[in-house]
Amino acid sequence: MEDQKPLFKAPYDIKDVSALFAIIAFVLIIAAIVGNNLFGLFQENLNFG
Repeated sequence: MEDQKPLFKAPYDIKDVSALFAIIAFVLIIAAIVGNNLFGLFQENLNFG
């Protein structure tokens, strides 16, 4: 277990950073789409005016 490399070394590995960025971007895109659809349903079901 001593030879296990740390998750992020001081000079960050570009593959680790890009994978993390891709995961975060994917989650944010899905959250934006789902939130937009839910807000559209909310607007259709309530009369604002």
